[in-house]
Amino acid sequence: MLAYSDDQPIEYRKISTAVSEAAEARERGEMTDALALMYNSFDPDKPAKPEYYLDCSRARGSSALVERFLSHLYRSDEYLCFLFSGHIGCGKSSELQQLKHALANPAAENPRYFPVLVNVGEYLDDFDAAPSDIFLAIVSELASALREELGIELRDNYFVKRINEIKQFFLSDVEVREGELGLGGAKLKIQRLKRDPGARDNVRQALEPKLSTMAVEINTVFEEARLKMRSDKAKGRNQSFADFVLILDDMEKIVGFPGKQVGIASQREFFIERAPQLRAIKSHVIHTVPLRLARSDGPQLKQRYGVEPFVLPMVKIFERGTTNRFAEGHDCIRRLLQRRLGELDLNKAFDPEALEFLIQFSGGHVKNLMTFLREACTHTKGIPIPLQAAKKAVQLSVRAYSTGIPEQHWEKLAQLDQSADQQIRNGDEDYLLMLEQLSILEYVNGGGDAPFTGGEPWYAVNPIVKELQKFKAAEIKLLRVN
Repeated sequence: MLAYSDDQPIEYRKISTAVSEAAEARERGEMTDALALMYNSFDPDKPAKPEYYLDCSRARGSSALVERFLSHLYRSDEYLCFLFSGHIGCGKSSELQQLKHALANPAAENPRYFPVLVNVGEYLDDFDAAPSDIFLAIVSELASALREELGIELRDNYFVKRINEIKQFFLSDVEVREGELGLGGAKLKIQRLKRDPGARDNVRQALEPKLSTMAVEINTVFEEARLKMRSDKAKGRNQSFADFVLILDDMEKIVGFPGKQVGIASQREFFIERAPQLRAIKSHVIHTVPLRLARSDGPQLKQRYGVEPFVLPMVKIFERGTTNRFAEGHDCIRRLLQRRLGELDLNKAFDPEALEFLIQFSGGHVKNLMTFLREACTHTKGIPIPLQAAKKAVQLSVRAYSTGIPEQHWEKLAQLDQSADQQIRNGDEDYLLMLEQLSILEYVNGGGDAPFTGGEPWYAVNPIVKELQKFKAAEIKLLRVN
């Protein structure tokens, strides 16, 4: 506030006060605008746009997905079937968005590919998914993408007939009477099946007997798409495409298959037993698979798909087996956040202690960190965000873990934390469930040229879980026994 003395005229005092209050109002407004910017920049459900993306592969201890996939794509004379895994929320969707950008905008010496990103969560119910659902999603998304982005209209007779045979199950009587539903316009209609279990069952009963034929015919659709895409006449473009790449995001969230128990049994049925159906399509394709399945059935997945799952680990923010700060991981996360904030200085947005606290208790899990940052914005009236707001931001996760972790897990969590090698027992269903529930997190050391220790994953208890009373009690009990 501006200073003035008592011997100044009343009129001057009034003016000075008004100016001061206006300045404070502007400052409060700027603070409010900054919090709104931060709140929306840290949306945990939106993958990073290309301009926000940051390659954290060094801090993760592994190569980036883009580098890994393109190195295979540019050398392979066969269609690639690539498996991509990692904790839900660890940054897989951001990596896939970056891959989509790189495929469409290659270096001058490399061929250009048309990426088709299929968010299967828009088509499938995670608790009730089958291969026929995937086929419909792929055809619908491919036709829609070609129509909207390249002006190409697919007119495959087989799928047009199939969709018009089953449309009575998910369209209104009025829509059914409107006439034939083309491939390019089927996307939003097919997506309705996700919300209608009865219609979904009817569609499956009609299509499942034709599944092998569908696989053959979907390849006919692909050939039609390739012929039209490679033409330089596609919407007047001067550069044709070498091929297209299907990117199937959110498949790792599938936990239910018809007739199977929800969880690992359904995932095994979908990804392992039905692998011949998924592999029957002739296209470059990336499947996202559950981390729990990748760690319990990795050899089986390799046998069925011919490739090891590429797992995206956490951003490492502490050294293995210690609480020592890993500077490169912290620096990577800070740079990632600064990209999201644009011109707003990260150092002005947070008190240093508050930012350090949130990074530490995220465990390097990107989505959890974004959730904490956004929540912290709601516990303060201005910037910089203080430590107290940061502490309040993690409380919802504290409640979730303290009440959601099964009792038999606490002792095993303590055993992992006190172990010398920080490895989980292979095939232990409790540890696999902990991976799925994020009570333990997977990391990779990196290690440069070391062929074995450098690429070996290791596991740490979620930093929030380590602060809970039940975990501390389990640790004390274990120490007494030993």
